[in-house]
Amino acid sequence: PSNATGNVANENNYLMVKPQYSLSYNRSYATPNWVAWRLDSTWVGGAPRQDDYRPDPALPAAWYHVADNDYSGSGYDRGHMCPSGDRTRSIPDNSATFLMTNFVPQLGANNQGPWNDFENYCRTLASQGNEIYIITGPSGNRGTIAGGRIVVPNVTWKVVLVIPNGSNDLSRINRGTRAFGIIVNNFPPINGNAWRNYRVTVDAVEYLTGYDFFNQIPKNTQEIIERRRDKQ
Repeated sequence: PSNATGNVANENNYLMVKPQYSLSYNRSYATPNWVAWRLDSTWVGGAPRQDDYRPDPALPAAWYHVADNDYSGSGYDRGHMCPSGDRTRSIPDNSATFLMTNFVPQLGANNQGPWNDFENYCRTLASQGNEIYIITGPSGNRGTIAGGRIVVPNVTWKVVLVIPNGSNDLSRINRGTRAFGIIVNNFPPINGNAWRNYRVTVDAVEYLTGYDFFNQIPKNTQEIIERRRDKQ
């Protein structure tokens, strides 16, 4: 959605593609701009949570590599973007979610409240025979942690597109396809733990971020599903 590239000179929109998810990394903020992945029931299995938080060796060597202890004492959670629970098919898949390029400083009441509620809801949709395209990230700047190295976002956002399991996904998206998002403030007070308290249109997240989501969908269809208010 941000036209990220794998050119090291593109240091604040640096594309990193992993088997489990893709992301755009921002060197100046030391967080991802966005993380994107696909979720269906085949990604969910019995692999235990690895908790092996560690620097991402795929970052260019000259860049600062965020470490687990950079978040210690900050007052913020290590907030997964692609959640551990979405990648339990195998131990390597789960371990990949603990690379520090997949984290932003997240208020505990956000991360453990509506954010967690929405992650669980998406896994429920997957268990019901759906596949979900998910893009998520931070926005804004509330200050820094880790001696000024890591920017704390003002909000965290997520957009999802939900279709029944199948093949040739793009050809199966139509004007009735469900697409929506959430925007959760990363500062108190948090308005309850229910993700629906934070539900917005995809258009609202595009307005916030400047990104163009789901842009491979034919434009007329894209415009209709991105402005629709979700009611489910």
